[in-house]
Parts: sequence; structure tokens; C-alpha cells
Amino acid sequence: MSVDGQGRPVIVFALCNDHIDGATIYRDRTAADPAGDDSTVSVADWDAVSPITPDSAINASLNTVEPSGLWDRTGPPVELKPAVLYVAYGWTRDNTWYTGHVEFTLERLSNLKPGQVLSQTYVEANGRFEDRVQPYSQFAAEKCA
Repeated sequence: MSVDGQGRPVIVFALCNDHIDGATIYRDRTAADPAGDDSTVSVADWDAVSPITPDSAINASLNTVEPSGLWDRTGPPVELKPAVLYVAYGWTRDNTWYTGHVEFTLERLSNLKPGQVLSQTYVEANGRFEDRVQPYSQFAAEKCA
């Protein structure tokens, strides 16, 4: 995840192979949500106008407030709320492939500058995922190393 010049959430992608056809942001289901079989609730979904490939990923960032012409929003816009943990990821229509996911809150994104990427890295020493902030170029290079 990254932010634009106004601090709004931007989903960024680093693809090493295959492609993605869309992106989703979801959160855990709460008692206030309508009943459902899934433990999560989709907050926002976008379809890529054409498949996003490793070559096009760098130019396919998804501004969640003002998506570029590369993306079509499906469903009504939902405003992200403070103190809610969200998860974003990219996927294929046939569910054969998906990107890694990133967990974020608006508070965690507020610490980013445009061009910085928030991701999580598994730290074996403490057995958990920890936030990592780095420039997009480093993020893309390390994800495909």
C-alpha cells in the first residue's frame, strides 16, 4: 500500500509472473454487519480493464479514491474508516493466482509519503509479520528476487 499526494490510499503491485484481473479490499466481519457465511466483508472491488502483467504493474497503481482508466470499480464506493484493519490484494478472475496481501489501517498509511510502500515481512525470530516501509523500487525488486 502507498498514498497519493493527498494521503489517500493507493494499492501498488509488484508482479513477478502471471497477471491479475482485479483488486479487493476487505475487513473482518463485525456484529453490526449482516449475517454471512464468510468471516470477512468486501469493502471495495475493482476490475482491471485489461490484465495487469509484470511489465505493466509499475504503472497500474490503484488510487482507491480516484482510480485511473486502467481500473473499473465494481459496486458503490465505501469510505475507509479509522481504526479498522483492512486487507488489500490482487487476483485473477479464475482464481488461479493472486498477489500477496497487505494489512493496513488509515493510521498506518498516514505515516507514509508518496512513493513509499507499506508491506509486511515475516520475521522468524518473533514468529510474526511486521510492517515494513520502503521505496517502491526496492519493494518491487525484493518481491521478485
